[in-house]
Amino acid sequence: MDDPLFKADKTMRRLEALVPAADEVDYLEAMEKWAEKADEGSGMAYVSSWGEANPGGGKDRVAYFIERSKNDVIACRDSLGTVLRILGLL
Repeated sequence: MDDPLFKADKTMRRLEALVPAADEVDYLEAMEKWAEKADEGSGMAYVSSWGEANPGGGKDRVAYFIERSKNDVIACRDSLGTVLRILGLL
């Protein structure tokens, strides 16, 4: 796969040894949030593609799921920023 974030969580785990002791808790929280929000964002994007086909669905439901997915992506970006800052890559 040609995606720079493919299996980013595994890369973050491998880089854990480089984390200063004072930042371990923040790093672990950022990693966990990354994994959680990446999964949720992917799921919401998929669900949005079926929003109009589902019973009770419609354009408003599609917009709702897309907005949730967008918020998850923003949370992922912020978590990744925390990881990069802690690793001294920003």
